[in-house]
Amino acid sequence: MKTTTTRTLAAILGAAALVVVTTAQTVATGPALAKARASTARFHQLAEAEAAGYGLPPAGVPLHECIASFDDTGAMGFHYINGALLDTTLDPTQPEALVYAPDANGRLRLVAVEYVVFQEPWIAEHGDEMPMLFGQEFMPVGFPNRFEIPAFFALHAWIWKNNPSGTFEPFNPAVSCN
Repeated sequence: MKTTTTRTLAAILGAAALVVVTTAQTVATGPALAKARASTARFHQLAEAEAAGYGLPPAGVPLHECIASFDDTGAMGFHYINGALLDTTLDPTQPEALVYAPDANGRLRLVAVEYVVFQEPWIAEHGDEMPMLFGQEFMPVGFPNRFEIPAFFALHAWIWKNNPSGTFEPFNPAVSCN
């Protein structure tokens, strides 16, 4: 009887802890992610994104192509970048890149946003403080890199397509460049 009561109490406390942790994560990331979704909803129409200053880099630049992982972790897609936003400002409503992936018919669909700051100006302004949004630290990408751009910090947010690996993971196994 005592063992059953202890197990029941442990299960209840575990469930309560899970609710508290889940609630804390929702409070920390929910409203900001909702703002990101609301501010980018119009960019499901590629013409709207291009009119707002987002576009593919010139041909020959690796970011011009659909980005896939080197292993089986999936892909990112095509990055439409707004160069005017490449500064040290972190604003959930103004991602530096919109990420599109081809659907089954080859039509590009908005799947994620990406926030990018170049390391040199960020460190000049903020020292060792890592950039953060949505309670998440950005991922550092050094130079040289596969994108042939200076060292940068990046954070993906899969707000338009579920990522089984996690909302903030760079690659999505549910996305393919094919």
